[in-house]
Amino acid sequence: MGKERNREDLQWVQAVLQGDTRAFGYLADRYKDFVYTLSFSLLKQREEAEDAAQDAFVKAFRNLSGFRQDAKFSTWLYRIAYNECITRLRKRKTTLPVADGWDEQHLTEKTEADEMPWHEREEQYRRLHGAIGELSETDRLLVVLYYFERLPVEEISAITGWGISNVKTKLFRVRKKLYDKLLRLSGEMPSLKGENKR
Repeated sequence: MGKERNREDLQWVQAVLQGDTRAFGYLADRYKDFVYTLSFSLLKQREEAEDAAQDAFVKAFRNLSGFRQDAKFSTWLYRIAYNECITRLRKRKTTLPVADGWDEQHLTEKTEADEMPWHEREEQYRRLHGAIGELSETDRLLVVLYYFERLPVEEISAITGWGISNVKTKLFRVRKKLYDKLLRLSGEMPSLKGENKR
């Protein structure tokens, strides 16, 4: 599925490079949701995340001729979006507010929480939201990319520019941070089985 999708992406890229600029609209439509999700996970402000996502697509379109055809288009695009957000964060230089939007729909893994009454499950999601909201921008990004978007470590490395071993180390640390924060918020550790088997 992933290889087939990338082959389709490359066909659309070729069409754009050959003069069919409308073909880029297909690529934008395919990846707009995730580019926004990535942007929002870092910027935590909806309007700015929308602006960053739009700017990322503009930059991708303008630099499409520099895209290596043997690479994965989505990774290249996410890298542009990531860099756009990092640039904005450096300009902002302020502490980001805790965002809303972390809710049950993001937790697609089957966990012990699924067997709980709805009010208990809702409380666990609330605590998880609070714990994630206290993480740094880069830690929140890791949570989004690895647990919610289910990207492999290798692709996260390509998007962020961090080495694979560095990504694994950061993931280990962010899991521990979430564990500690959840313990502090609830006095117990909910069963969050977010480990992806890749």
